[in-house]
Amino acid sequence: MWRIVKLAARAAVWRRTPNPPRVGLAFLLAIAVAVAVLRVALQLLAAESWHAFNPYGLNAVVAWIALELAVAALFVRPACRATALSVLLILSIIGEIAAEAIKFAAPLLAPSVDRSDFWTGAIVANAAFAVIVAWWIGAMVCVVGSLEPKRLRRLVGRVAGLALALLVADALVPHAPVFLPPEFDARTANWWEALYALQRERSGEPRTASADLARLEKAQAPLLQEQIAHLAPQRKGITDIYALGIAGWADQDVFIKELDGGLAAIADVLPIKDHTIRLVNSRATLDSVPLADVHNFQAAVHGIAAIMDKDEDVLVLMMTSHGNEGGFMLQVPGRVIELTPEVVAATLDGEGIRNRVVIVSACYSGAFVPALKNADTVVMTAADAKSASFGCAPERDWTYFGDAFFRQSLHPGADFENAFDHARILIEGWELMDRMPPSNPQGDFGPAVVQKLAPYFATNSGQ
Repeated sequence: MWRIVKLAARAAVWRRTPNPPRVGLAFLLAIAVAVAVLRVALQLLAAESWHAFNPYGLNAVVAWIALELAVAALFVRPACRATALSVLLILSIIGEIAAEAIKFAAPLLAPSVDRSDFWTGAIVANAAFAVIVAWWIGAMVCVVGSLEPKRLRRLVGRVAGLALALLVADALVPHAPVFLPPEFDARTANWWEALYALQRERSGEPRTASADLARLEKAQAPLLQEQIAHLAPQRKGITDIYALGIAGWADQDVFIKELDGGLAAIADVLPIKDHTIRLVNSRATLDSVPLADVHNFQAAVHGIAAIMDKDEDVLVLMMTSHGNEGGFMLQVPGRVIELTPEVVAATLDGEGIRNRVVIVSACYSGAFVPALKNADTVVMTAADAKSASFGCAPERDWTYFGDAFFRQSLHPGADFENAFDHARILIEGWELMDRMPPSNPQGDFGPAVVQKLAPYFATNSGQ
């Protein structure tokens, strides 16, 4: 281990190493794991939050390291391949730590640097990138030259080709960060997203620039108040059912389609017509429907609570989006935020809404069950707290859970518990056929609210 680190350290200052050591595949894999851990840690440091965890970013980190090694292997002879690739990864660790240290230290040592348009502009950024590439090429020339003594010109040409191949691979392969900083903009995540955003702009689709974000924020209160104003009043002596539907992820239309289909299915069994508020993250509804963010969620619950009889009426909360082990993901213009089970529970409890049905269609949504379950609450989730759920491809109308529960199981004559049990069986069968790991949907059915809803299900009609 020490001899390999010494080889990398000498290469980092552009010095060759005589009689370099050789390592095997096991050592290379161990270094790859260390690089993955470091990159995730650096992203967490940059994001400054555990609450912006993006599980799809983990796949991106692993895939990029695998691609990095595969591309580099084409430029190194098999006899010394594992050694060269190990040192390549160690050099990447050195470079990434140095870059993050400079970013962190520069504003502290020279506060004017962080406020200067010149030092934070494109010219300095491009110059720094060129210096890093030149340093890396020189370092890898020393590595390959130590392992395969050849003329300097041939070594420089081969390593320059390797650098170019890695840059092309980095540009062409879409990837996402593991931890999303507060101001994260998906359009700048990689070349694929940037080109997609440019194509949308040229085709006339709405683009959320700074002015647009300010306009959107200003429009939220009027849009939400309009929906609250259209809610039908509570009827004394009758259990009225109010509904709040949330589609959280703007880049995939499966969620808004599932929200609309799910609310329609609920309306077939419970009287939620004129009792429903929708919060939607979709480019198509930016000007007509309030966004699904934490503030609007809390304001919508407050608005419903002001109208309903909290002892007599029931709130149905339906949520569909991506999820992670910390909560339910909301992709609003310019950033991704998290709606946690604790926030949902505190909001409902804080407004005094006792009787509620909460349906969460998202990965890892089982985390909502312990936070919400009690005798007055029905909680149904698409997965347990440790598992992903499936079916969120853009061309689909439903996720697996939405299809099984809303489309194929919830109908007049079937109450929530029966519909959930039937849906769980369907999902288990689909996952077996598709060779997916079990999502293990979770359900907890509070007896008090079940009894309160029983008359509606007994009539075989929600209207």
